[in-house]
Amino acid sequence: MKKLVTLTSVAIMIVTLACQSTAKKDKQKESQSIQETEEQAVTESINMPAYFQAALEGDLDKVKEAIGNGININAMDENQHSALMLAAYNGHHHIVSVLLENGAEVDAVDGMNRTALMFASTGPFTQAVEVLIQAGANVNATDNEEQWTPVMMAASEGQLEVVKLLVANGADLSMVDVDGESSLDFAQSKGHQEVVAYIQSQVK
Repeated sequence: MKKLVTLTSVAIMIVTLACQSTAKKDKQKESQSIQETEEQAVTESINMPAYFQAALEGDLDKVKEAIGNGININAMDENQHSALMLAAYNGHHHIVSVLLENGAEVDAVDGMNRTALMFASTGPFTQAVEVLIQAGANVNATDNEEQWTPVMMAASEGQLEVVKLLVANGADLSMVDVDGESSLDFAQSKGHQEVVAYIQSQVK
């Protein structure tokens, strides 16, 4: 009889724990659903195109206003670009900093697997590049079409100071794209002699 009572107690305990686990999961799903609904409501209440345009054009006040209203900081526009990518593309380092401080994913990628650092590296935007690197951006990230890296993009555009900054922070000059071309090849093909000379001095 004692053994039967013990087994019955164990069975009751198992059922109770199972019920508690199910209730906990249901509560978590409900909480997640509420959070998603709230985020959607916030997104719908904000002019998203205006938010992305503000990031692209460097309008810090509008970006801060959107953040203050609870914008999804990592939302993507119709071209799969985040506000961070758009701000980085035009070198708006002050907006890049604010977005990162508010939870923007530094290595988020667009449809071609390009990151904010790649966008920033195409222009003379050393401050934006530095802010992204300090936030942990992958200096050797590659896109999924040409296998280009940030330093390849900088070399192709003749951005010597950006190339130097990337190399100083671990950019691999030996990496090649799908055509087997390196950063040096990019600089040479575009006639950026100062970049060519610098890269040659680093790969000896």
